[in-house]
Amino acid sequence: MRSKVHRGIALPLLAVVAAGCGRGREAPTFSRDVAPLVYRRCTSCHRPDGSAPFPLVTHRDLARRAEQIGRVVEHRIMPPWKALPLPAHYANDRSLTAQEIDLVRRWVAAGAPVGDPGQVPPPPAWPRGWQLGTPDLVVRLPAPYALAAEGRDVYRNFVLRPPPGGTRFVAAWEFRPDSRTVHHAILNIDRQGWARRKDAEDREPGYPGMDPGQAQSPDGFYLVWTPGKVPSPPAPGTAWTLDDTTDLVLQLHLHPTGKAEEVQPSVAFWFTREPPTRPRLSLRIGDVPLDIPPGERRYRITDRVTLPAEVRLLGLFPHAHYLATRMRCWVEEPGGGRRDLLAIDDWDFNWQDEYVFAEPVQLPRGATVAMEFLYDNSADNPRNPSRPPRRVQTGEQSTDEMGNITLQLAPEPANVEVLREAKYRRQLAGGAGDARVQYNLGNALFRQGKLDEAIARYRRAVELDPALVVGHLNLAAALMARGTPAEAVAPCQRALALRPREVRALLLMGGIYEALGQTDLAAAQARKALEIDPAF
Repeated sequence: MRSKVHRGIALPLLAVVAAGCGRGREAPTFSRDVAPLVYRRCTSCHRPDGSAPFPLVTHRDLARRAEQIGRVVEHRIMPPWKALPLPAHYANDRSLTAQEIDLVRRWVAAGAPVGDPGQVPPPPAWPRGWQLGTPDLVVRLPAPYALAAEGRDVYRNFVLRPPPGGTRFVAAWEFRPDSRTVHHAILNIDRQGWARRKDAEDREPGYPGMDPGQAQSPDGFYLVWTPGKVPSPPAPGTAWTLDDTTDLVLQLHLHPTGKAEEVQPSVAFWFTREPPTRPRLSLRIGDVPLDIPPGERRYRITDRVTLPAEVRLLGLFPHAHYLATRMRCWVEEPGGGRRDLLAIDDWDFNWQDEYVFAEPVQLPRGATVAMEFLYDNSADNPRNPSRPPRRVQTGEQSTDEMGNITLQLAPEPANVEVLREAKYRRQLAGGAGDARVQYNLGNALFRQGKLDEAIARYRRAVELDPALVVGHLNLAAALMARGTPAEAVAPCQRALALRPREVRALLLMGGIYEALGQTDLAAAQARKALEIDPAF
């Protein structure tokens, strides 16, 4: 439970409080009934060092707020969980059942009795600070970022450099905002130094924008934090790789609070010895252009994607801003029929969440995943930030609008590149024609042996971004794979001109020379590579 939802709520007291707890039923007590429920559903945030503004651990903590707790539980404001009940069950469901709500109702009506103090169960042994225990690595923003007291929302991408440690496999992560200005955070990675260069071009720490540029989510993960989100524990086989070439790119959405603040968040990591064995992929639908006139009460957007291969759907992350009121996500089977995946009738910008299925949803080849968002830009929408309402279009500010759903997919290894190809073609069709998308599509095509198409995409990528070292390298590698080493010389030389000490480029150049019969030049490239990295 979280107090910012409580502020400004003027709900009548529960009728049942006045009516009493009924006849012939023993009143619930804190020790026997309420404490186990609260420890299970509330104290992950409401603990002394948790993200909520006050603890709910002891009987005194709850008794002093009993009526408020009764109201927010009765109206399903707390615990925060927006998804409607569906046949699809969620592993991270925080909602209370009707029986649990009734239990709280009767306890409040009875005067919040403690019961037998000696029978109060021990509260959960939450680790101090980090919810998953002592991390293997903590990376913090090197210096605080100064956020002005007033003004527009800020989207900022901060480059974090983990200390060297070789190749490590990240099994779990956790974000600590250390400021209530952080509305949400997304963690991406960059292995090409692009984000560092972008950071160096800006006089302030990091670089601006909702688009992180060439930084990408690691290995198909979508690493996002929102207030109240509990970190996911490690799952076997699903780690992602962190090595000494990896920069962490932390995108923060910062919302001014009326006073100047310094923001200096931290990110913790837990490692595993087990390398990833279960490939994952993220795919986003939505992001269609929005143009919502003032006064429009039911503005609607839809989008859909048909899957080119069988896949398991692990979870969903929907995103929109203040004007959204309702969203739906469903799957249409190839032979007919529909399965609902997620339904929200009371969208709240302040309580966005990831919805992880208790059991992955098996989707056959040819299945279509579809979504719908509704928006209310009238004065009757209490969450409308504009008074009077104004025209609202797609944009980065929270007073602008968006609408998308990120799908977390677990494909079979043989289907990974087919799905990646579909993902990047979809991005190109949506207008995202930058070097990053062209390069990623080239990689998916290359791995499928579609060499001519891959070469065309790599050429377009380095045309759009001539400083894209990996674009030049992979273009040269694809030309070699096609059997045209003479054509591979120029792009490999361009990669070396940009990064003379790039071991991979030196070795590829050596391979090109060898294929051309120039063995002395090939050996010289190998010697240079070994001088730079004798252990390669």
